[in-house]
Amino acid sequence: MTNEERRGRPGQGMKNVSIDDWDWCIDDESRLDPWFRIYREVEEKFTVKSDDTTRVFHVQDSMQRNYYVKHITPNSIREHLIAFFSSKAKNIFESSLLLKSEGIPSAEYPAWAKNGTDSMLLSLEIPDTLPALEYWFKTAAQDSARHREFLSVLADLIANCAASSIVIPQISLDNILVRKDGSAMFIINPLDAEKKDDGLTENERAPYLNPFIELRGEISPEDMSIDLHESGFYGNSIDISQMLREKIDEFEEEIENGNWPDYAAHVLEGEAGALYRTVTKPNSILRVRNTIWRTALPEPDDNNSTPEDLHDEEAEEAWIDSFKAQLLRYHCAKVPLSWEHFEDGRNIIRYATSYDDILACGFNQ
Repeated sequence: MTNEERRGRPGQGMKNVSIDDWDWCIDDESRLDPWFRIYREVEEKFTVKSDDTTRVFHVQDSMQRNYYVKHITPNSIREHLIAFFSSKAKNIFESSLLLKSEGIPSAEYPAWAKNGTDSMLLSLEIPDTLPALEYWFKTAAQDSARHREFLSVLADLIANCAASSIVIPQISLDNILVRKDGSAMFIINPLDAEKKDDGLTENERAPYLNPFIELRGEISPEDMSIDLHESGFYGNSIDISQMLREKIDEFEEEIENGNWPDYAAHVLEGEAGALYRTVTKPNSILRVRNTIWRTALPEPDDNNSTPEDLHDEEAEEAWIDSFKAQLLRYHCAKVPLSWEHFEDGRNIIRYATSYDDILACGFNQ
C-alpha cells in the first residue's frame, strides 16, 4: 500500500474549485465565504505569526466557524522552483490525513490551494489551545504538577506516533498545540509525514526526541527518559537518558565551539528567524526581542526597561551574548529587550526591569 493510499485517498470527498486564479481542493466551498474574497485585507489585519515565507492569519466563515490560514510565498529562486513542482500546503494536507487515519491527535485541514508558486492551507481552529513552547514557559515550567503532566502527555503523543510507524522529520514544540488545561496535545503542520512498513529504525525515531531536547536546561534527561520509557516509546530509560544527554551536549558544543560565530552573524543581520524583529525608523534601526515562544513583545519603554548608552562593540556583545545565553539556558545578568542603533553612531540597549518580561525572554533570574 502506498503512503497516498494510507493517507485515506486525499481526493476522496474533496472538490476542485478555481477562484480568482487560486485552485482550491476543498470539502465545502462555504468555508471560503466571506473572507477569501478580501483575503489580502484580512491577512494584513489578522496575521498572528509570520516569517520570510509564511504568514498565518485568523479567519471566520459566514457560519462563524474559526480557522487559521497558512499563506506560503517562496522568496528565492530555489524555493520557487521547489514550490512549482511540490506544494508544501498539499504535503501538510496529505500528511495530516495520514495522522488522522492512525488516530493520532492532530489539526484538521479541510482545504488547500495553489496559485502559481504561492499556496494556502486552511485549518480548523482547535479551541482552548496554545503552542507547546508557550504553554511550557508561561505555565508548566512554574507549576510542578503541570510540569509532570506536560512531560507525560508529550511522551504519550510521541509514543503514539512511533507505535504507528510514522516518521515526522520536523516535529518540534512549535508543531504541537496543548489544551490550556494541559490535558491533551495535537500535532500541527506535519510536513513530510510518512508511514514505514517495518516499524521505525533508531534513526527514524530520533526526530521525536527534538521536542524534549528543546526543554534542555529546564528538565533533566533523566526525568525526560522516565516518561519516554513509561509511554512505551523506548524500552530502557537508561539508554534513552544517555541518548538525550549526548544530543543535548552535541547541540551545546556546536554553539560554544563551532557554529556560534556564524549563527551570531545571522542574529546581527536580522536572519535569526523569530528570535527578534527589526524595525526601521527614520534615524535608527531598532531590534526588538521576541518572547522565547516567538511572539512579539511590545517595544520597551521606561515603564519596563532601563536604557544604557553603549559603544558599538559593547552593544553588539551584549545583544549577541544574550541570545547565546538563552539558547544554552545560561544565567544572564541583564536581559536586553531592544538594541537601537542611530545614524549618529549612538547605541541604546534597553534592559528588562519587569520579571514577566525576563521570563518571557526565557530567563529565570
